Amino acid sequence: MAHEGATAARNALKLASSLVLTWGVALVTLKVLPNYLGASSFGSYLVGEQFAIALTLFLTLGVDTYISREIAVRPKHASDLFGGLLVARAVVLLPLALYMFVLWLPKQVEQVRIAGTLFAAGYVLTAMNQTFQQMLQAASQVGGLAVANVISKVLWGGGTLALALLGAPFWSLPLPYLAAEALKLAVLYPAVRSAVDLHVRFDAKVIREVLVLSFPFYVANVAVGLGAQADVLVLKGLVPPEAADLGFYGAGQKIAKLSALLSPILSGVLIPMMSRAKARSEEEFFGILRRGIEAVNVVTIPLTLMLALGAELAVRILVGSKFAPAAETVRWLAPTFVLSYANVLLWVSLMILDRSWTVSIASIFGLALLPALVYLVVPMTAPLGPGGAAMGCAIAMSLRELVNALVQYALIGRRAVDRRVLRSTGLSLLICAIVVGGHVAMAPLGYFRLLVDAALYGALALVLGVVRPSEVRFAVRAIRDRKKNAQAG
Repeated sequence: MAHEGATAARNALKLASSLVLTWGVALVTLKVLPNYLGASSFGSYLVGEQFAIALTLFLTLGVDTYISREIAVRPKHASDLFGGLLVARAVVLLPLALYMFVLWLPKQVEQVRIAGTLFAAGYVLTAMNQTFQQMLQAASQVGGLAVANVISKVLWGGGTLALALLGAPFWSLPLPYLAAEALKLAVLYPAVRSAVDLHVRFDAKVIREVLVLSFPFYVANVAVGLGAQADVLVLKGLVPPEAADLGFYGAGQKIAKLSALLSPILSGVLIPMMSRAKARSEEEFFGILRRGIEAVNVVTIPLTLMLALGAELAVRILVGSKFAPAAETVRWLAPTFVLSYANVLLWVSLMILDRSWTVSIASIFGLALLPALVYLVVPMTAPLGPGGAAMGCAIAMSLRELVNALVQYALIGRRAVDRRVLRSTGLSLLICAIVVGGHVAMAPLGYFRLLVDAALYGALALVLGVVRPSEVRFAVRAIRDRKKNAQAG
């Protein structure tokens, strides 16, 4: 466990270092793109991107989840399935392309057709990159992944910024993403070959067995993925084509998603660690799950709070005052990321526990729930003024994530939590209530009160023991000792 913990902490630091630059590039893109396009055109850009993501979800075949569970235990198995996976994805790609170009795109406005086509090409490459990413994370070899993340994000953000500054036409704006994913593929493939000794060979029997075992993962992945994109596509059908709400929602969504940039750390560190723990003993697995839930809550709850309290400032700085109505979208989307991190952790835990069909059914329920909530809430909030429909969609998203979390906690049972998890989470929420009260009372200070909010939360977290400096020091020592032992060996 000490070795596993040190490895996990070291890999978390590597991924976090790359994410600092990724976050910076995302901020640049977010600042430039909505202002360059305007609310209406940015909505078209977003619809094309979300459609492409939704369509290429069907290329995953559920194999990435299988990889994260199995390659962590037997790395050489990657070569057994890789050639067959390439063939299977090529077979699936043909009907997807026919649907896109024959049925969906001809019905869209020109800007959506352009964005959808170029983003679809980029996300086909993304599907392959995610598979390589899972292999590297499962093998706990994330150095190459961190480098690839930095290179691709710099190319994407820098290319988008350059095109906007040059006044490039709409059709060219998705091209930097396509180029970035192609370059990332070129970086990740040799990294994976080195990490798991990957070879391309076709074994029909193996890939057939893998696809059968992966099918419940596939159903769950598609349901979860479509649920993550359905908000934009459903909202598009509820507002007029010329309305700015889609752009307001897209801007708010992009800002709020900055909180989700910690996801690679979660999937790249905890999940392989939990898979190996489950192979040793179920009790060890649940021990890691409980500490993982505690750590996720301790980190994400204050980030979510500050995002909600600073929503107006975030919108003003990142996308400009003309997107001011997006602030309410940001505020209502903020809670989704505490919940979504917990959902990812619980979702994968059920997978590792071989309860794949349970997760699939729960994921389908979540997919059906979101459109129902959007259709219920948006008509009530739309009359509130500009951005009202966007705010309603954000409320629906938060409600869906809350229901998902409650369902998955019920499915996994009491072993997912202990007194320590309940205490730290309860204290974190208590601190949030105190900070919100202080924020309201300090209204005359304007945006400066956000600094006081952050300081107050940090001080209370230390005093009440939500954050334990001794455990942070232990993790640092573990990483340092592991490096020394590796050098000595």
